[in-house]
Amino acid sequence: NGGKNLIVAGRQAAFVFLIVTIALFYIFLEMARRGRRIPIRTFPAIAAIPEAIGRCAEMGKPLLYTSGYAMETLSNPDQGPQTLASISILSHVARLAVRAGVKLYYFTCIRDSLPLVEETLRTAYLEEGKPEEFDPLQINYQAGQSPYLNAVLGFMQRERPASNILMGGFYYESVVMGEGGNTIGAMQIAGTANTHQMPFLIATCDYCLIAEELYAASADITKDPWILGCLRGEDIMKLVILAILIVGFVISFARVPFLIDILKR
Repeated sequence: NGGKNLIVAGRQAAFVFLIVTIALFYIFLEMARRGRRIPIRTFPAIAAIPEAIGRCAEMGKPLLYTSGYAMETLSNPDQGPQTLASISILSHVARLAVRAGVKLYYFTCIRDSLPLVEETLRTAYLEEGKPEEFDPLQINYQAGQSPYLNAVLGFMQRERPASNILMGGFYYESVVMGEGGNTIGAMQIAGTANTHQMPFLIATCDYCLIAEELYAASADITKDPWILGCLRGEDIMKLVILAILIVGFVISFARVPFLIDILKR
């Protein structure tokens, strides 16, 4: 290496954290893969989904589901994972809706998600023994953020769904959809990891998944061992970092700064 150190000076602590993180992820991935149960707390927003579907069944009205603008593609590194998490939740919602005899309408402007969404809905009908009831026209695609938003608002005004579920990467359309749903008196459940839209969804919806809760809820529904293992490893690493910060804070006030010196390496 030409006499240079493999680890850049001042980054030894970061390297140790990286190794520990990888080790934690591997341990919990193996635990999940071998069938070890990794519990995730119950989210009120997910627990409220049967209530939302039951409301649609009682009122004889449809259910609206949408995954947000999400930059119109699955390939966006920030928005794509949110859309995939939303589609995982959609599979759970669709099965419950089919079981209750509720018509579910899905709205999107994400073109490369269409095959996955269609297969998810088709599978839900098949698993519930009603494959003949699936209609591809339940999936409404509009290219562009504004046409997509107008399509959702138009559906709300025409069909007046009893419940709306907004899960995914939302932008300015979140507040418009949320207020539109409130106007027609719909029960609304939302979730997004976009921090700039969380306040609007929290203010306009009955239940909301905040930030990483969207991914955790998706993992809990799918029971995917890889996702569950990563989530648990991430949570443990957060606790480790928090503990180090607290200890470092206390030690710095006690004028014993050796831990800070270690972290600076």
